[in-house]
This record gives sequence, C-alpha cells and structure tokens, in this order.
Amino acid sequence: MARRIFRHNLFGMSVAMLAALLLGLVLSFCLMYKNLHNEAMYKAETLAGNMADAMIASDARQLQSLLLNATGTPDIQAATIYDKTGQPILAWSAQGQLIKTSGIVSTTLQRHGTLELHISQLLAIAPILSGTTVIGQVQLQISAWPMYQHILLYLLIAGFIFAFITAAATYWLTNRQLRSMHTIMDLSVVAEKVATLGDYSLRAPQDLEHEFGSLNMHFNLMLARMEAWENDMQSEARERREADSRLAILNNHDSLTKLPNRHYFHRLLSNCLEDAVANNELAALMFIDLDHFKGLNETFGYDAGDLILSTMANRLCGVLRSTDTLCRVDGDEFAAIMPRVGSIEVVQNLADRLVQAINQPMTLRGQQILLSASIGIACCPLHAKEQRLFLHNADIALKAAKAGGRNTWRLYSKDLPKTSQAVQLSI
Repeated sequence: MARRIFRHNLFGMSVAMLAALLLGLVLSFCLMYKNLHNEAMYKAETLAGNMADAMIASDARQLQSLLLNATGTPDIQAATIYDKTGQPILAWSAQGQLIKTSGIVSTTLQRHGTLELHISQLLAIAPILSGTTVIGQVQLQISAWPMYQHILLYLLIAGFIFAFITAAATYWLTNRQLRSMHTIMDLSVVAEKVATLGDYSLRAPQDLEHEFGSLNMHFNLMLARMEAWENDMQSEARERREADSRLAILNNHDSLTKLPNRHYFHRLLSNCLEDAVANNELAALMFIDLDHFKGLNETFGYDAGDLILSTMANRLCGVLRSTDTLCRVDGDEFAAIMPRVGSIEVVQNLADRLVQAINQPMTLRGQQILLSASIGIACCPLHAKEQRLFLHNADIALKAAKAGGRNTWRLYSKDLPKTSQAVQLSI
C-alpha cells in the first residue's frame, strides 16, 4: 500500500513539477528573448544614429571607425553597412576585421528597425536616417548563444530544485497520507480477518479524534449487529436442532420406558437383517412378553403397571449386551435385537439370564410380587432371511413359550406348532 501510494504521489508531483518547469522555461525564454531583442535593437539603432553624419558626408574612414568601435563586444558576430541604394559598402566579421563586400548581396532598405531570430543568431536591422529620409541601413548579426546558455543554466538549476522538491514533497505527502489512512488500513485488516475467519466478534481500533475515527466506530457497530444476528441465528438453529432431536426422540422412543418404539424397531431390524445376510453373521430377535400383566394392571392400577414396565425395562437392559437394542413394541411386550451373537448358545444363555432377571421379586405398594415372562427367539439367517418371515417365526416361538407354561423361552424350529393367528408386529 505504501509503495503504491508513493508511486502515485511521485507520478503526480513529477507531472506537476514538469509542467511548472516547462512553464518557467517558456517564461524565461520570452524574457531572455525580449532582453536580447532590446539590446540588439539598441546596438543597431545606436550605430545607425552615429553613422548618419558620416553617411551624408561620405566619410569612409569615419564609418570604419564607428563600425569597429561598435563591434567590440564578443556577442556581435558580423556587421554590414548598406548605402541608400541597398548596396553593401562596409562589412565586418567575427575575426575583428573589415572584409570585402563583393560577396554580400544587396538588400531592400527598411524604414523601421526589425529583429529576426534564427537558430544560432539574431539579425538586427536599423535604418540610417537623415531627417525622415533613409540614406542607409545597419545590419548586425548577434549570437543567440547567451540566450541558450541562460536556458541551459535555468534547466540545470531549476531541474535540480524541482527534483529535490518533487522527492521531498512526495515523501512528505506519502507520510501524511499514510498517517491519515492508518485508521482505514486497520479497518481493512480487521475486515479481511472477518471475511477470512467469519469471526464477527473482532473489532477495529477506535480513535475518535482522528478524522476517520467515526468510520471505525460505525464499522464496529455493524460488526456488533452482525455478531448479534449470527448469535441469534445460531441460537435459533440450535433450538431448532434440539426441537428436531426431541421430536425425533418422541417419534422413535417410548415416553414411559425411554426405549425405542415400534417404528424405530422395524428400521433397526431391517438394517440388522441386511448386515447379517451380507456378512454371513448370526443375529437374533427375542420377543419378550410379560405374563399376566393385564391382571396386575387391573389389580394394582395403571400407575403400578407403568412402574412394572419401567422396572422390567431396566432389568432387561442390565442383562443384554451393549451391542443389543431393547425396544418396547406393545403394551407389555418388548423386543431385543441382537446382532453378531456368534452362536446359538450365546442367545440361549442370554435368554436364561433374562428370565432370571424378570423373576426377581418386586415390591409394589407394600406387597411383594413375582413376575415372569415368555420369550420367543428366532435367528437370522438360520430361521429366516426376510423380515416378515423373521418376525413371524419369532412370534411362533413366543406362542410356543406361552403354550409351554410361560416363564420360559423357546427357540424357533420347524417342529413348533404353527398358529393361525396373524403376526402381532406387522410391518
């Protein structure tokens, strides 16, 4: 940033100083030309005035003397005197001596003095007058080198001064601009961090005494509002996720036992069957139905029934493995999905332990009661690979456990009596 500002300032100052240098050069040239013009015309008119009497008297010696005296200055390169007919009668060269006029062409006499500017010299022409009659003419060739020397000296001195002023002014102006813009530069740094990190808690430093201090203040105010808006959006999104999570829990879990419900059970069972078939692993499904729960519910009340269900859910979860999932699929019926059981013996051992856990005495309203449950077991892919058939076979095993006197478990086999009743857990 500093280099770019310095380059811009240097360019601007250079253009301005160059324009000032050229303007000064033009003015200096005009002034120098005017001075040379006046000086050359003064010399030519003075010489013409002094030669008027000698021209009338045709005094050649006097004319030569006047010409030599007038050309004693080093800036005069040549001089020519013409008579009244325009013929050259006397000439002088820069070597300081008179020369022959045979090689000089005639000219037309002029009534007024003129000055012609050539590249290397000035040509000053002045008439020699006798009263109002032109009786001759003086022509001086004066070197223009003093003018060019003056211009060159001006360029050297003015160029050095202007270069120094340009450098100093550019440096000073750049420092002033950088000091004036440090607030904006700090603001740009903070804005870049905000855009990169997305952190609206960042703030730009404030200097209210600075001319741009209010800009940082308003920028910080904008960041504060954006931060508040982002916090509100995050809070709203978090509340929405929590609400969705609670809704998902309500949709997929039983409100009493906090266990997964029937809907979640079917999805989980479908995934479990697919994994078991794909990986050729043994998975098991247990239907657990509390015996005589309806009678207990009527005897002790619905509150007691809810307590029994909650207690049984905790006991069953305490026996099952961490990889197993217990679901409440009906009023007094639970289902345990057991992936990767390894062998039938593991399933049978778990079934025995579940029966023993349910058989533990329970105190209900000061009265000790004993509970029992019937368990039906089916394994995949041993007994079924399709979900509907898998559920049907587990239900047949449950019916067999109930028919066998309850408080026991049965593993599905083809020898079990088939029931004509519909499967309780339809999908």
